[in-house]
Amino acid sequence: MKHVFLILICAGLLFGCDSESLVDDRSPVEDGVVKIGDYRPDNLEGDPFELLGAEIVSNRLILDVAYSGGCAEHDFAGFTPEVNIAIFPPQITVFVVHDGNGDLCEAYPRENVELDISSLLGAFGNEFSVTILPIESGSQSIVLHHDS
Repeated sequence: MKHVFLILICAGLLFGCDSESLVDDRSPVEDGVVKIGDYRPDNLEGDPFELLGAEIVSNRLILDVAYSGGCAEHDFAGFTPEVNIAIFPPQITVFVVHDGNGDLCEAYPRENVELDISSLLGAFGNEFSVTILPIESGSQSIVLHHDS
């Protein structure tokens, strides 16, 4: 009897929901802007890419990226949580997400992507450190210091 009960529980867990109901259908990628809000890496999904470098120029975060594709337009966006490390200078984490828009081509384009960081400048002033964490990427994070 215990075995039948255990099998029923396992079957219920296995077949109780399909993977499509677990996927957040909201695209986190839009407009190439760093958005401040309640974002965590576990609720951001994206397509794989490689973060090769980064720099801050004026109010733009310029990312050197590479990805598989080449037949469709690819979108990138950055997200930062509202809560950041409150030391001076502030330490901000920016999660970078890539949306390949279903591009199945196998070229490996490399490009510079510009993200607007005006919201960071407005919220944290002119001096801060930013850690760039690519989502769905094997790349390491990059730490930049902004001081203007």
